[in-house]
Amino acid sequence: MRFSVRFAALGAAALLAVPALASAQERSGISLTPYGGYLVTGSWFDGPLGTSVSASNAPMIGAQAAIPIASKISLVGNVAYASGDLQVGVPILGGLNVAKTKTYLYDAGLEVGGLAGRPTGIAPFAQAGVGGMTSDISRGVLNTRATNLAYSAGVGVDVGVSKGFALRVQAKDWISRFDTQEAVGFTAKGNMSHNWALTAGLKLAF
Repeated sequence: MRFSVRFAALGAAALLAVPALASAQERSGISLTPYGGYLVTGSWFDGPLGTSVSASNAPMIGAQAAIPIASKISLVGNVAYASGDLQVGVPILGGLNVAKTKTYLYDAGLEVGGLAGRPTGIAPFAQAGVGGMTSDISRGVLNTRATNLAYSAGVGVDVGVSKGFALRVQAKDWISRFDTQEAVGFTAKGNMSHNWALTAGLKLAF
């Protein structure tokens, strides 16, 4: 009889614990957002007579993770990749492709706003952070790389579709200056360029 009572008590405790655990999981708010979009790059250098050097605009892919730390405030981390051409801008002739570029973008920072645990609805958000941009430049057997400090800022909107799923649309700017010392061995001051990422992805909440 005692065994039956204890078993029943344990069973009741387990049944009460399941909703509590589920509720805790719902409150975790951790999310992962894989996305795709387009990277619009700024000019690295402006030369004489209207010439310039920059990476071409290109499609990009990436993923962003978020961990809530307070109401409507989250820590966010992001990685992204784009591949295009190195272009030399020449008046009248336009952009001449002289090499291939692979661009890696990464940053960490804070996000304010968003759905904040709501399963549906429309909610704007804003982000700010710091990270870097790494550019791999290649032409035939010649390869070089430059890694630059980058400051990031972005705005967007979450559209909650159902519990655990939302559409995220975002515009984000990586502000950076190309490091010629690492790339070619001498210092030439380039532009503080703006590199806009226009993206859309599916936000998965856990």
